[in-house]
Amino acid sequence: MLTRALLRRGEFTSPADLADKITSFAIRYNRTAKPYTWTYDADADHARYLARHAQHHDSEASEPATASALSRAA
Repeated sequence: MLTRALLRRGEFTSPADLADKITSFAIRYNRTAKPYTWTYDADADHARYLARHAQHHDSEASEPATASALSRAA
């Protein structure tokens, strides 16, 4: 957040100016900050992973036994 909002512009006259701007940013951000709501669902992500790999495994099993298929299996 700090990088996107302040540091990329890089308009600082001195290290003290940079420190002052970081401090001002932190104070302003903390006054207006809103709680973050975590939306990650590990069970759903794991189910997508298993489904993706099951499809991959099923497609490999139906391939004819060619030299390229055998070299991938090794």
